Amino acid sequence: MVGMVADSARETLKEQFSGIDEEAVLQFVADRRRFSGVGPFLFGLFLLVLLPVALNFIAYFFFLIGGLTFGWRYVLNAKVDVPEGYEGVLCRFGEPYEETSTRKGRNWLFRFPDFIPYLVSRRDQVVDMHNANFTADYASIGISSQIVFQVVDSKKFIENTTPAGIMKSLNLYASYIALRIITSVEDARVKFSGRDSLENIVDALNGHLSDDFGIKVTNVSMPSANNQILEDLEEIRTLLKEIDAMEEKRQVRLESAVKAVESELRTKRKEARRRTPELQQAKISLDTDITELVNEKKQEVLINARRELEQGASELERAIAGFRAKLKKAMSLQDSIDALQRNFELRKSALKRRAFNLIGPDQVTVLGVSGIGTGVGLGMSKDVVKKVLTNDEGAAEIVGGDGREAEAA
Repeated sequence: MVGMVADSARETLKEQFSGIDEEAVLQFVADRRRFSGVGPFLFGLFLLVLLPVALNFIAYFFFLIGGLTFGWRYVLNAKVDVPEGYEGVLCRFGEPYEETSTRKGRNWLFRFPDFIPYLVSRRDQVVDMHNANFTADYASIGISSQIVFQVVDSKKFIENTTPAGIMKSLNLYASYIALRIITSVEDARVKFSGRDSLENIVDALNGHLSDDFGIKVTNVSMPSANNQILEDLEEIRTLLKEIDAMEEKRQVRLESAVKAVESELRTKRKEARRRTPELQQAKISLDTDITELVNEKKQEVLINARRELEQGASELERAIAGFRAKLKKAMSLQDSIDALQRNFELRKSALKRRAFNLIGPDQVTVLGVSGIGTGVGLGMSKDVVKKVLTNDEGAAEIVGGDGREAEAA
């Protein structure tokens, strides 16, 4: 019984209107009417009294603004649309009228005390219930039921309950009356069939709920009634049948698999015997092709090796010839070293002589004799000394001749 009650509580938490939302049963319509435009109207009246007649159009302009504002904020919000399948509840200062009803479609409510704040659905509503009880022979049983009701008095419905409240009330009274459904756990209908309509439950629920909440229960059905013991036994029987079916299915599959494997082996053997000559011929052809390919590759490798060898020999010969030319050139350079040294000495002497000529003075006085210039050889010093010692004329001649020789040099 504890498990049955736990299941019932868990199902109760999930109870709701089947297929619809609670807002679809009862909708609230907000009153958006506002007394707007009074300020512009009073200001226009003030301008009408204050301004001259020629400027009355300004006051009329404010009157127009006030009228438009009033029409926009009050008149346009004074409409309430009642869709098909719903009934509007007309209230005065929030209290429903007793006899006055609204019409389908658009309703204009210009009187400020009157408004339609609620729209109540007149369609059939379905509620899923789950109750845990004892039968007459003290067996615990869980009953799943569906209750179909309709709101017939919208004023009582919105005054005394809500969609969630009516669902709780239905659950309470259905649990209270559930003992009338099944008297014994041995009843075959508990496990194998439900009753589409239980008139005694319908009448009992209407007697408890119709006058107080304004609803009418039209149908009660019992899709399933669960007993844990019967369910366990039935589940065991079902599992045993499933095991037997699985065993038979497994045996059939095993036999089919064995036959399929044997048939496949026979087919493969026949195919292997049929394809043996073809495989032998293919092997011979493959060996021949491999031999031809190997020979062809050998010839190609030999030709390439010979070509590369010839190219290497020619390159080596060219390298040897170049080396020989370089060797001959080095030997010739070795022979010309002496000539180059002599040429170097001559050039060095010429450079020294030129440097001496550039550094030496134009007139040199030797032993008190002036006029001797650069370019006089050292071998002439004795002659010069002798002439100087003998007479001055010879010295002058020598000096003049030496100057010409120097200029010629």
